[in-house]
Amino acid sequence: MTCADGRMGRLLVDTEWTTGALQRYVLASDEATGQVWVGPESVTVKTDRFRYRARPAQWAVVDADWLAEAVRVVAARQPMFVTHGLLRTTSGGTLHLNRPGVMAELGRRVGAGLEPSAYAELLGELYSAWTIDGSVVRPFSVTEGTRAGWLIRDPDHFTQVLAVPDAPPVMPPTFVPDPDGGWTLRFFSHNHYLLEIRSAVDVYRWTVTGGPDRAATWVRETVAERVERPLP
Repeated sequence: MTCADGRMGRLLVDTEWTTGALQRYVLASDEATGQVWVGPESVTVKTDRFRYRARPAQWAVVDADWLAEAVRVVAARQPMFVTHGLLRTTSGGTLHLNRPGVMAELGRRVGAGLEPSAYAELLGELYSAWTIDGSVVRPFSVTEGTRAGWLIRDPDHFTQVLAVPDAPPVMPPTFVPDPDGGWTLRFFSHNHYLLEIRSAVDVYRWTVTGGPDRAATWVRETVAERVERPLP
């Protein structure tokens, strides 16, 4: 399957790995597992707290040669939906991207097997929560099928989709290598959430630095808060 942006989609999941990764990395240690449903394109685990559904994620990172699988997990308990990201490497490793230390280490691959915009996309979605300083970041989405956050690739498209007169100015992602082998990645992202009768977004400006010899670090600044979208 070819995605809208030309990337090849991976439709199936490794159900054994996905089930194990869910239980080991995503579920709380005291969370009791109930029913498990396994299909070729998804794994669903019901616990005493959430229903977790794992499906292949069409992130740009799926094109990386070192990656075997990318899975988006949505923990659902009405009206709350929390997104987790899991990667399986070709060497057999599992990365739970909601853990800042794991995401920081992944930054070592930027520019060396990982496209900068692919890394920005992961940060834009999985670090779209209002608080991103904990041991595990839990970004919320408005529905099970809606992303928790978006990398802003095209400012014009962002303005058209947001469709509000006071949308803040944004820029496309930029990636600047440093003379010492490091790099600086700058980009904008936004989340999406519901108010009482309308929806709104917050817009973030990111500055990420890293290199092959050090883990990535980032600063996220809020440039617009509670920007309301008009009713249809």
